[in-house]
Amino acid sequence: MADSVLLIGADTLLGREIRDRYAEGKIGARLQSATLEKDAAAVFAASEDEIEVVAAVDAAMIEEAGAVVATNFAQEAWSRVQGADVATPLVDLTGALEKEAGAVLRAPLFETKPVEAAIHLIPQPGAWLLASFLNDLHAHHAVARAVVTLFEPASQSGRAAIDELQKQTVALLSFKPIPKAQYDAQLSFNLLPRTGEDSKIHLPEREARIHRELAALAKLHAGGLPVPSVRLVHAPTFHGYAASVWVDFAKRPNMAQIAAKLKEEGVDVRDESLDPPTNTGAAGQAGYAVGAIEADRSHPTGAWFWLAADNFRLQADLAIEVLRELL
Repeated sequence: MADSVLLIGADTLLGREIRDRYAEGKIGARLQSATLEKDAAAVFAASEDEIEVVAAVDAAMIEEAGAVVATNFAQEAWSRVQGADVATPLVDLTGALEKEAGAVLRAPLFETKPVEAAIHLIPQPGAWLLASFLNDLHAHHAVARAVVTLFEPASQSGRAAIDELQKQTVALLSFKPIPKAQYDAQLSFNLLPRTGEDSKIHLPEREARIHRELAALAKLHAGGLPVPSVRLVHAPTFHGYAASVWVDFAKRPNMAQIAAKLKEEGVDVRDESLDPPTNTGAAGQAGYAVGAIEADRSHPTGAWFWLAADNFRLQADLAIEVLRELL
């Protein structure tokens, strides 16, 4: 077994989530934190009792690693891997390498045999949330089609987006001009189907990626998973995805039976005795939660579902599952 797994971007929000979950993944190789930031040594608080210095990536780190994980700078990380003397697999959580030769979208839940690839792409968390949900439904109640409004949080765009949302909120409450460097629009107290022209956050590109990955995941699925229609909306929230999902089943659904089957699949199902799931309540939780499950009053084979999930936890858990296979 390789001596280490090299985590590039360990100081990102997603990198911290992977660090937190790595020990639970029972991977024998040690996790080595690294960065490709221009400021070669980034210092950050790893825990309440420890401060860690993240080293700049060098060739020796890559050659000693059994796998490289990239939460940022994936293109540069891949260039470094290609320049190394060993064929080290790279796990990309950014989606930046999807067009590279040898890149494979990973979903161990849908796969029937081990995957050998130079680049292992971890699905975008919104795409994986929807694919997981439709898989759990479709296994027991055939789904004909689905339509989704997916609400994206600021954390999906990193610390700069979170900081801007916070500053916008404070500025609006203080009747001051709001910063717009990230969104080029007012996100605070607002919902954005599209950001401003000069925004660093491009929702159409993200929406397109979700559609591409859902189509690819559907092909991996042995049971012919349907590909939903998705509209991505940026919500004024700091963390966690939420989704309003309309599902058209092949026949009239039994709502109580559907809820029971989802529970059997290990889903956190919130019935009428509980409050529906929220994006804040999903923080730190594995998988996803579903509630507000209701039949469509206007469509006999339709039903509504409300989903919530921790975007970082979804990707981190899937990445660790892939690492466990690789090592």
